[in-house]
Formats: sequence, C-alpha cells, structure tokens
Amino acid sequence: MAAISRLKLEVIYGSQKHKIELSLPPSEAGDTLTVDHLQKKVQQLTEVPPENQKLIFKGKSLTGSENSLSEFGLKDGVKVMLIGKKPVPTNDPEMTGLRKVETSLKEEEKRLSDITYRLDGIHRGYLDEEKKRYTLIKLDKDLASVIESFTRLLEKLDCFLFDEFNKEGRAKRKTIVDRIQTLLDRCDGLVKGVKDLKISQEES
Repeated sequence: MAAISRLKLEVIYGSQKHKIELSLPPSEAGDTLTVDHLQKKVQQLTEVPPENQKLIFKGKSLTGSENSLSEFGLKDGVKVMLIGKKPVPTNDPEMTGLRKVETSLKEEEKRLSDITYRLDGIHRGYLDEEKKRYTLIKLDKDLASVIESFTRLLEKLDCFLFDEFNKEGRAKRKTIVDRIQTLLDRCDGLVKGVKDLKISQEES
C-alpha cells in the first residue's frame, strides 16, 4: 500500500469524539504514518497512554507501533475506536477522599459491633434492671450517632465525581455504598431490639 504522510480521521472514545489530523514531522519526510504516530496523538487528546490503548478499525486492532497505518486500510475520514483508561494518579483527590471514607467506615463498623455486643449481653441477662435501664438509654444514643455517621458518609460518597473511564473508583464507591446500606439495615434491626427491650422493661 502507498505510504501515508497526512491523514484526517475521527477517534471515538466512549461518548467522546475527537477529530484528528496527523502529519509527518519534517525530520521524517519520505516515511509513512505509523500506529505510533496515531497513539501519541491520541494520548495528547485523551491522556490514555499507548500501553493502555486499544485502537480498533473495522473490528481489527491496530497493533505494532511501527506498522504503517496504510497496512490497516486507514484513509481520510475513517473512524477509529479507542478502548482504554487513563491512569489514576495516587494523589487523585477523589480517590484520596474515597480512602478516607473507607477508614471512617471501619471505625463506625467497630462502634456498631460494640453496640451489638452490649445489646447481646442484655438479652443474655448479664445486667441487673438498673444497669439495663441506663445501658439501653446509652445504646439508643450510640445507635443514633452511628446512623448519623453512616448517613454523612453516604452524602460524601455522593459528592465524589469519577469520570466514566475511572472504573476502579466507580466500582469502589459502589461497594462502599452497598456496605453502608447493609449496615444501616442492621442498625434498623438493633434500634427495634432496643425499643422492644425498653417496652419489656416498662411493662415488668
């Protein structure tokens, strides 16, 4: 196939569409545009590094950075699909915030476990009536505090903005949200347990 020194095409990346114009630099006059040239241009526009890129044209992957684009049948006006994701920096504020929420969640889970342990002790009859009354009041307040903390964590998670290509961040957030919802359901059961014990104590 004939060598290509200039090329106009469109790269589709998720919902994004990028018009690209490729041309050989003067130092490479007489050569042909390669997959490497396209990869570098794509990186400039999408921030997806070549090693993360999968470029597809008519169902075939554009492989081999030194291979000529003409070998794959590319010509002016064609559309190339890009699959790949941008690297997530370790200091990304959204991911940092997510890790902080995880840490806070673990602390609240410990508090909830302690509440469950204390409530179980009452069910087993380990406390006399006077201590039971005081403990139930304290458990009621502690449960309300934990529920409030879980709700605040959900609000924080709702504020994090992960782009559609940050699958790791989006999946991690969903996992944490699901975990908090499960813990809130557990809280509902504990609240009912405390309420039932209070009623039982008042009736006795």
